[in-house]
Amino acid sequence: MTQFRSLLWVLATFVSCALVPLDALAFSNVAVGDTLENPELPTLAGGHETLLSAQAQANVFVFFRPQQENSLLALKALSECERQLSGKPVHWVAVVSSSWSAQEVKASVAAAGSRMPVLIDQGDALYGRLGVRLYPAVGIANGKLQLVAYEPFQKINYCDRLRGQVRYALGEIGKAELAQADAPDRALMPNEMKGAVANRHVRMGEAYLGMEQPEKAAAEARAILEQEPRFAPAHVLLGDALSAQGKCEEAKVAYQAAVKLSPQLLAAVQQKKSPCAVP
Repeated sequence: MTQFRSLLWVLATFVSCALVPLDALAFSNVAVGDTLENPELPTLAGGHETLLSAQAQANVFVFFRPQQENSLLALKALSECERQLSGKPVHWVAVVSSSWSAQEVKASVAAAGSRMPVLIDQGDALYGRLGVRLYPAVGIANGKLQLVAYEPFQKINYCDRLRGQVRYALGEIGKAELAQADAPDRALMPNEMKGAVANRHVRMGEAYLGMEQPEKAAAEARAILEQEPRFAPAHVLLGDALSAQGKCEEAKVAYQAAVKLSPQLLAAVQQKKSPCAVP
């Protein structure tokens, strides 16, 4: 009977969570439209910085955990978004618990290629005030320091969705355009794979290589090649992943396939710092 009650409790919790909006799951103590606190926190670089900037028209902040795969992928996607939105009045920061060592945080930030200031949440005080429940948790606030959106992590289209929310906060697009940016991609036919979806797999694979996970990078490459065997960048990615695993003969075959499909890649392949690169 006790086990049956436990099972009912788990099922009830699952159903109730399924009915709760994702932003409520992410920040249980604040909701979209609320004005956020703006504490000044110590930074990883040794200074102090506020969570939000009233001078910016949009504020993006991410709570992350070092060594967590999704957190590293989110940091990498945010870095790409920051690059794409450079020159716009957007304030970017990452927030990490003080329970992590500086070395662990720096290693994760470097692996993700992130340039955002990293704020140290002493004793998880900010985490507790916002009621952060998910990692990574990304919030977007406007210049009035009001929370305008929470963007749940996803491996596909993450930067596109974040960019849409930021542009909406900046007033560059309306709700209709934002809804279009938020719409998930439809399933693509194999002959459509060579476009955005294939490139996203390549970027994901490159992110895995940066995190020293070549097996996952190889899986991303093979996922592309199953649908688009003539997509040369996927062969390069596969070569890089196999090379990182010390599988030189297989890597050379992949590199050669890439060069055969796209001869202009030869110079780039030859410049790779790998004993597996084609001569």
